[in-house]
Amino acid sequence: MLHPFRAIRPTRDKAYLVATRSYISYNATELEDKLENNPYTFLHVINPMALHDQPVDVRFDAVRNRYKRFWEEGIFQKDEEPTFYIYEQQTQDRTYRGIIGLLEAESLLDGRTLPHEKTLENREQLFAHYLDKVGFQAEPVLVFGETSEKFKDVLTSLCSERAEYEFATTDRHVHRLWVMPQEHVSKVEAMFESIPRSYIADGHHRLASSVRLAEEHKEYKAAQGVLCLFMDEEQVGIESFERWFRLVEQSFSLNDLASRFHVEEITGPHDDFGACDFQMYFEGKWFGLNHKDHRLDKLLSTQILLDTVLKPLLGVIDERNDNRLTYVRQTHDDQSENMVKLGYDIGFRLPPIPVDLLKEVAEARGSMPPKSTYIEPKLRSGLLLHEFK
Repeated sequence: MLHPFRAIRPTRDKAYLVATRSYISYNATELEDKLENNPYTFLHVINPMALHDQPVDVRFDAVRNRYKRFWEEGIFQKDEEPTFYIYEQQTQDRTYRGIIGLLEAESLLDGRTLPHEKTLENREQLFAHYLDKVGFQAEPVLVFGETSEKFKDVLTSLCSERAEYEFATTDRHVHRLWVMPQEHVSKVEAMFESIPRSYIADGHHRLASSVRLAEEHKEYKAAQGVLCLFMDEEQVGIESFERWFRLVEQSFSLNDLASRFHVEEITGPHDDFGACDFQMYFEGKWFGLNHKDHRLDKLLSTQILLDTVLKPLLGVIDERNDNRLTYVRQTHDDQSENMVKLGYDIGFRLPPIPVDLLKEVAEARGSMPPKSTYIEPKLRSGLLLHEFK
């Protein structure tokens, strides 16, 4: 399922400067600051601000050329032997650890790797074209599965050695990466062969696009593998997104919910949802909502919210592209004051989806509503690259 590869990666002294969050997580001011003050950031390679008014092929060719320039400047190196890489991310709350290698593209087609979200074909096509032009993958897809105690023991043992990379980032996360010694590679690869099924946690479009490229270009042998971080299912962090809605020329009241929900005022947003399907902020107060229709008991809270409130009561037709609706990572804090200042009137908090339920949806070949899960860890771009062309 997962195989070793020869990674393109920064030299040890520049790794912390090269690795970057996804560019979509930066606003325009932050992006400009990064580009101006860090000559090594991988954002220079993928720079979305460059040539933004040019055709996509011109922009994609420029990415490839900037990548080559990093090579010429000695920022990148390539490992001599195929191997696996152990990645660890330590946040303020917990530590995540997994193995980076190449996931067989075919595993998505034959059902050994299962998604829990649908992808948009136009995005797949565009990113597959991008990959074809630039010739590398720079951000691993996150995949998980059930592993053995032996697998976990090997991982723990290898992490007792000094890491190849170790650095902290401004979000107070610590990143570590180990290059697996050759004497362990075949043993670990055999362990992956014994894992019958894996599940996509994060990166559905990246994986689908990579698989599309692999299918369209069988001549790219290296492209038959997709850059992937594999984690034990107990390691994956699953949180929720809050939904915030802006009322525009429409009315809404608690009475609108009476026929569908038991509504109870609560003291504030809670991490313990109890019997509530979700929590709602409205007119300065928080409420717990529990649906009355037991036929909905087996549905996800995200689906219940969509089917009973967002669509029928608030008129949301396309939850991906309604500019009245926004998604914000759910935190332990009350974000309502800030969201009200931004012009939003109604907020919804949802319980996190357990990993077993995510697996159940995937195995049933189902699909969750958009933004049903906020998955951690969020991986850095440019730390390890898979060049296939």
